[in-house]
Amino acid sequence: MVLSRFRSPRANDNWLISLLAIMNAAAMQLALNPSHPQADARLVLRTGVVCLRNIAEVWRLPFEPDPSPDTPIRLTYEEFAGAVAHVTAHGYAVERAPEQAWPHFSGWRVNYEDLAYRFAYLLDAVPAPWSGPRRTSKKDITPVTPVDRKPNVSC
Repeated sequence: MVLSRFRSPRANDNWLISLLAIMNAAAMQLALNPSHPQADARLVLRTGVVCLRNIAEVWRLPFEPDPSPDTPIRLTYEEFAGAVAHVTAHGYAVERAPEQAWPHFSGWRVNYEDLAYRFAYLLDAVPAPWSGPRRTSKKDITPVTPVDRKPNVSC
């Protein structure tokens, strides 16, 4: 129980926010590119869900063990579409349009969103996009994307 409350010595780092970001990336991969290999992304989601549920059991927090993929989530379609626009603008190829991918993404996210948001609130984790409300009134800290630099090579 003590380790789940661990805070990083760096103000902008938190294990929960990192886990949530990785799980969201896996859910986006599965939703946007169904013909790509799925085993790794499914494994990420499964281990993340198991992790959050195991911690919830230790904290005695109730959760829905088998949510319907049609259960509404708190993340909005507009937020999802904005993220898809962001990644495609940076060269990420997708097979499905955001409106086609949304039901698949939300069907994955319904398995972890509620617990992730509840933990983020309880831990007062660093505020980040797609991670729910906090007890403090801090604004989300948006990740800084490094510049994609390529070496000058002539062949």
